Amino acid sequence: MTVTGQQIVDKARSALGVNYVWGGNSLTSGVDCSGLVQQVYAAFGIQLPRVTYDQINQGANVPVDRLQPGDLVFFDTDRSTKGPDHVGIYIGNGQFIHAPKPGDSVKISSLTDSYYMSRFMAGRRMAGVAGYSEGDALASGGLSPTQPDTSQTRLSPEELAGEYGMSYSFFKSQPELMKLLKQATAETWTADRFTAALKNTKWWKDNSSTARQAQVLAKTDPATYKANLAAAQAAASQAAVKAGAILSAKQLQRLAYNIVTYGWDDTQVNNYLGQYVNFTKDHTLGGQAGQAAQQIRSYAYDQGIKISDQTVKNNAAYLVRGITSMQDIQNGLLQQAISSYPGFTQQLQAGATMRDIAQPYIQMTAQELELPESDITVWHPKVQAALNQADAKGQPSPMSLTDFRSVLRSDPSWRKTQNAQDQTMAIGRQVLQQMGLVS
Repeated sequence: MTVTGQQIVDKARSALGVNYVWGGNSLTSGVDCSGLVQQVYAAFGIQLPRVTYDQINQGANVPVDRLQPGDLVFFDTDRSTKGPDHVGIYIGNGQFIHAPKPGDSVKISSLTDSYYMSRFMAGRRMAGVAGYSEGDALASGGLSPTQPDTSQTRLSPEELAGEYGMSYSFFKSQPELMKLLKQATAETWTADRFTAALKNTKWWKDNSSTARQAQVLAKTDPATYKANLAAAQAAASQAAVKAGAILSAKQLQRLAYNIVTYGWDDTQVNNYLGQYVNFTKDHTLGGQAGQAAQQIRSYAYDQGIKISDQTVKNNAAYLVRGITSMQDIQNGLLQQAISSYPGFTQQLQAGATMRDIAQPYIQMTAQELELPESDITVWHPKVQAALNQADAKGQPSPMSLTDFRSVLRSDPSWRKTQNAQDQTMAIGRQVLQQMGLVS
């Protein structure tokens, strides 16, 4: 019994809206693409293999311009693996019904969509469906799952353009391609010959797959292209805030264009944004750059290294761009600390910070000069002098705390402290005791 293609289509339509389920075989509770095909055909007693890779070897080959309702259409959507990985049922008028992907449901899509046309592999008509020819089946010998259809059908300029998912209007916008299309039409090239010549053009070689698709979409479906740009610009704006980059409207538009046209990933986007990390009006950095700047300043302070705002900004920008890491930045500051305080090389290399090392000197300075400890830093002149003292041979020889106390008490400011006055009184009393003037 032969079934008509329309019967196949009607059965497939009954599954519209059914959820995609990987490995699913139910036209009511869930199917994947090959499961949909197998179960629709099984309803009419036509047994097909379960997976797309095997289904493409069934039936007879059908050129894209001769597809009839009920025929199967195969696609290579995963470019990392050769061969068909998606299948649908042609329903006429350039449309097909299929179960696209997880999270989606059985739906109708268009073969003229640039995504599907550029990934189209073959059309097949199954035995038992009206229009099937045994002669065609024997002639095709079954299609290899790693090779697309190589029919010799002659196509019009519009059809040749559509064969690779491009509109005639797009070819008109590219002089090199339009010239090729006219030649192909005049010489009645096959689709395969035209595709081979297309891939040898300067336009093809100069543009990545993503760039080519974006250019085609801009001409064939400008509304969708503009929507993609708008979505990319919104995402780019959020990424800029997160990174701490300050972009002009033009720079933001350029970033959105690069995302859509070249398929930029997060690494490429951040590299772009890092070039525009800058201080705000209140001289601060925002986002990731601001967090990095705070960490850089804190580490430099702990290591007793003075670092300019410009250096902080540059390092934060490099970090956002992925050119360096926080560990690399800190290693650089550590080397500066070792150069500035050679007497403490071993301690610094062991993980101590200059603030840790200088803490006894800082505390003594605060106690002796009666100053708040929070006001004394590694950069206090007397602390610096103690840390960087050299011996008679010019070798690093940090000052002992006993000597450091003597230095502090020789400072004129010490004489004004309560400590100095108390010590003076104590000495005076001791002298009077020794003279027997007081008990």
